[in-house]
Amino acid sequence: MDIIVPFSIRKRELSGTVSDEAKKIFEKIKERPELAIGIAAKGLPDRTTLHKVYATTPDGARRLLFFCRHMPPRLAGSPQVAERWVLVFYRGKGDPVGDNMSHKNSAFESQLERNMTRALSDISASTPERHLYEIF
Repeated sequence: MDIIVPFSIRKRELSGTVSDEAKKIFEKIKERPELAIGIAAKGLPDRTTLHKVYATTPDGARRLLFFCRHMPPRLAGSPQVAERWVLVFYRGKGDPVGDNMSHKNSAFESQLERNMTRALSDISASTPERHLYEIF
């Protein structure tokens, strides 16, 4: 599994830098993806799922949200593609979105749409020579 952090999300959610704290959380998620809880949201593209992760750090509780765009079923003999989770939110507890990452929270719904758009824009504008994201 790869974890992708689009530059616009890195700037907005992580103050421009992926901290050691965040990297440790990413490693734990990669080792144990079952720690993530699938959640529903309105208007997601086909084959897209959301995954919420609760983490405890020395600096307090964190709430992370990723999206994963699943590949269509493989054709026989085609190579396996690694699953990629894209960071959408990295919030502390006490934040209006971090407190309740669900479709019942209007702050979550509106910011989810904006952050998904930002993340997808970075990924789609990337080229092999110039990535607008980091991979962990």
